[in-house]
Amino acid sequence: MSAVLLVLILQVQGDSVSPLGILGLLVLAAIWIIREKYFPRPLLMAAEYVLIIALAMTDPVFLLLAAVLAFDLAAAGLYWPLLLLPPAALYFYAGAEVSFFLSLVGLTALCGYLRRTLDQKELSFRAVYDQERRNRYSLEEAKVKLMNAAREAAYLAEIRERNRIAREIHDSLGHSLAGILLQLQAAVKTLDRDEARARQLLQASVRGLSGALNLLRDTVHNIRPLEQPGLDYFQRIIGNFHFCPVDFRHLGDLSQLSPSQAELISAILKEALTNVARHSGATRVAVELEVRQRIVRLSIKDNGAGCEKIKEGMGLSGMRERVRNAGGTVSFSADDGFMIVAVLPREEGGGELFARADRR
Repeated sequence: MSAVLLVLILQVQGDSVSPLGILGLLVLAAIWIIREKYFPRPLLMAAEYVLIIALAMTDPVFLLLAAVLAFDLAAAGLYWPLLLLPPAALYFYAGAEVSFFLSLVGLTALCGYLRRTLDQKELSFRAVYDQERRNRYSLEEAKVKLMNAAREAAYLAEIRERNRIAREIHDSLGHSLAGILLQLQAAVKTLDRDEARARQLLQASVRGLSGALNLLRDTVHNIRPLEQPGLDYFQRIIGNFHFCPVDFRHLGDLSQLSPSQAELISAILKEALTNVARHSGATRVAVELEVRQRIVRLSIKDNGAGCEKIKEGMGLSGMRERVRNAGGTVSFSADDGFMIVAVLPREEGGGELFARADRR
């Protein structure tokens, strides 16, 4: 805009521009460049105003350059200095020229205001975007830490269980077998000299072996893991629900579910069926479990009465928190019955503990 006004003034003036006017225009252009690139300060704008008034003293047409100043003032949020321009217009112009000048100044000031508004919105948008990106990175970092902590907790639990089993075998079975070995060795040594004593030692060894065998069975039983949630476990939960029929549909390889995901899905399923029996009055429930390439989706919908407003009690709020801690999302809908949709991200290496549980 500054360049356009300079060219316009030079064309209007033609050869009548004085050397002093040309010098003033060059100084004004230098101030514009300095203020635009280096020092956008109000002091330079004041110098512009004084220089424009001085140029207008030589020729009133130079006052048109004040339109550029009006744009810059409005863009900088300095509105009160604009009040100095109407008196200058009344001093240098008369009649329609005043209206033209004030209209031009008003238009450029409006453009400057719009420029300032857009710049502020852009800065606000960038700040929100940067904050959202930082939050997303923090969430991903927290998710990774949570998953690592879960894996570490599972590993430590496994180590503790191994140590417990080792101690139990050493303290119980080991001592028992060592005692039986000593009895058998004594029986061999006394067999020729005292057959009755050897027979007693053998009988004691047999009883000891029987006890050791029972101890070994108990130890193996304790080593065997508890039932892991899998397809059979989900079907058993549904089979034990007698309030109304449940249509269970599953897609994908459920053996690829990680232990934590399968446990979470079983907890959601139990809570949802409990709510159906307590609150819904439904006659049928549809359960759909999908294991896709990147997500696991669980949908539970009944044909009950639903509700106008969902009030999340301990069950639903706990469900939402557990799903969020697992890096997933859960939504509730009370239109035409009640519906729960939980979406979990797939975990690498999932399903290793369930390979046998879901195998038919």
